[in-house]
Amino acid sequence: MLQRILAHFPAHTHPLTAVSDPDGLLGEEEVLAALVARGFTLVAEPDPVHLRHRLAQLEPWSAERPVVVVTAGALNALPYDIWQEARRVELALHTFFPTLSYPLVRLLSPAQRWQLARAPLPAQPLARQATAEFLLRHVFGADAALLAQPAQLIAWLDGYHARPEPMPPPLADALLAALRRFPAYANWPLAELIGSRDAFAAFVREQWLGYLQRATGQPLAEPGGTYFLAFERDQALQDVLPRLLRSGTLPRLALPGAGQVPAWARPAVLAAGEDDALRRGEELLATLEEAQPLAAASGRWEGWQTLARTWAAFNLLRYAPQGGLSAEQERRGRQLEARLDAAFWAWLGRSYAALGCQRLPVPHHVSHVPHYLAYQGRQGAWQRAALIILDGMALHDWLRIGPAWQARHPDWRFHEHLLLAQIPSITAVSRQALVSGLRPADFAETLQSNRSEPARWAAFWARQDLAGESCAYARLAPDRAELPAALTGPRVRVACLVDQSIDEMVHGSTLGEKGVQAALQVWLDGASRRLEALMAELLQLGFAVYVASDHGHV
Repeated sequence: MLQRILAHFPAHTHPLTAVSDPDGLLGEEEVLAALVARGFTLVAEPDPVHLRHRLAQLEPWSAERPVVVVTAGALNALPYDIWQEARRVELALHTFFPTLSYPLVRLLSPAQRWQLARAPLPAQPLARQATAEFLLRHVFGADAALLAQPAQLIAWLDGYHARPEPMPPPLADALLAALRRFPAYANWPLAELIGSRDAFAAFVREQWLGYLQRATGQPLAEPGGTYFLAFERDQALQDVLPRLLRSGTLPRLALPGAGQVPAWARPAVLAAGEDDALRRGEELLATLEEAQPLAAASGRWEGWQTLARTWAAFNLLRYAPQGGLSAEQERRGRQLEARLDAAFWAWLGRSYAALGCQRLPVPHHVSHVPHYLAYQGRQGAWQRAALIILDGMALHDWLRIGPAWQARHPDWRFHEHLLLAQIPSITAVSRQALVSGLRPADFAETLQSNRSEPARWAAFWARQDLAGESCAYARLAPDRAELPAALTGPRVRVACLVDQSIDEMVHGSTLGEKGVQAALQVWLDGASRRLEALMAELLQLGFAVYVASDHGHV
């Protein structure tokens, strides 16, 4: 697939190429990186004014500095002078997967299509249902016939929820229909288990508590619960237990009389007074040491996202104010950090700029967030939207904040997506990009401050036909418990709220990252509750709430 696409773009040949790419084939990471390596600069600007401005910035075009204009529409819809001057290319997804149902394949993300391209295509055309089964098997490793037993399904779900991107809803529906045919899953909440990582983790924990209650006679689980996983009888489930612990799906439980449980269950319980940090730290280090060379070798953003989550979980232990890791684990962590930094820096050099060209349907840089919100609005995902920016929030901070919010608001549903900060990842650059939807090169005159954010937020939404009272921007005071007046009007459709509490913690810390984590706990116990009240009020007013960070900290 890569070579077939690249054949349309010979190096050092055409100064300007216009591409109709309605299916986003150029959005795949390896394609983008290969085009950048050949010297191409990709421009995807649906707004003709922005398109002309961007092309003017890139002049003079030449065979040595070629430009590719990408549009999802027809080429003849481009400005005439660009259409006339450019070499013209049309890409179509169905030409790469001619024997599969086009509407289903089109729903896959670029990374998922790339996985599909590695599978042998069927010789004969497949109908929609057969295509769904083919995609489930080859893209997501979900062959219903191999998931007929609970242990198999639990192991598959654990791996599936570690992926950065979910399967499209029609494929989830097809998998649900297949699984519901098995008597073993009667009354299981299958839709929730497939649709939500949090729901899956909660299910596993509830089932494990039920087993421990039966095994020890201690009142650990909710009364009247329904238990589907027979850990005591199913050896295959027992064999899955180490995987659930290592992935973090199942945390260890402090259990008085832990010696009562059988040997296979003891790795998942803690004796009285036993600290889990050493065991959890060892699991995370082993996972990281195994995954780091794989992520570096694959050179793909999906691998780095998975690695980033594990590294963030390790940092939670590493910087816990009360300590917890051994000196040897600290040493291994520092060595691993050096290797990760070197490998990630090399990957950034190859892929960072390329991913900046791919805004939709999956955002990659924080500057893509406003475009993604607008896209979601066009898809009917919201009638009103609020973007809350937690300035300076690192991924390991979110691993503390998210569970705390979920515990206090069990009706809230989180859908997470990792993004790359703008480089350099400082507030004046990355937050301004996040608010404006612009690349730093497009706001060079205001790189030194964030004073222009309200105007840039308004300008972006004015281009989406949401101007004036439809658009609001406000900075939140830590001690404020009510919505800013700018957001209370009934005409407000899109709002941006900036909370600088975490960034101020970082800059004010004199005790390093452990001091930041101690301050973050104080924030969670105090100011965070006021922010949560604002979020709850926004939800009641009909806003879809998006929480984002502009950059992290180490």
